[in-house]
Amino acid sequence: MSVNLTEKVMYRVSKRSDYKYKETVFGDGYKQIVIDGLNFDRELWQVDFVPLNTIKASNLEVKLSNSVNGSSNYLRWKGPGEINYKYYIAKEISKHPIAPDKWKISCQLQREFPLV
Repeated sequence: MSVNLTEKVMYRVSKRSDYKYKETVFGDGYKQIVIDGLNFDRELWQVDFVPLNTIKASNLEVKLSNSVNGSSNYLRWKGPGEINYKYYIAKEISKHPIAPDKWKISCQLQREFPLV
């Protein structure tokens, strides 16, 4: 079970891949680098959500905050230009007022690989 993340995002969305690998350093500057595990791409998205009214902003904030509470709360989301939905948790959540009754919520979505 997961939670669908359907709120629209602003155009300033960025994706970063942070590959997990093991590195062994030998003498004279030689080294060997090998990917670590099956799911080695720790995909991260920096996301800003469009201006939201107070109620929608509060609901989204709760949904994002709950995403780290186990696999039943993972966020199911498809980033801009992506073909498939993937599972994420939200990190570094921030909420800022931008106008009366309008909020911007920013966060980092980190890809997860739940046993579903």
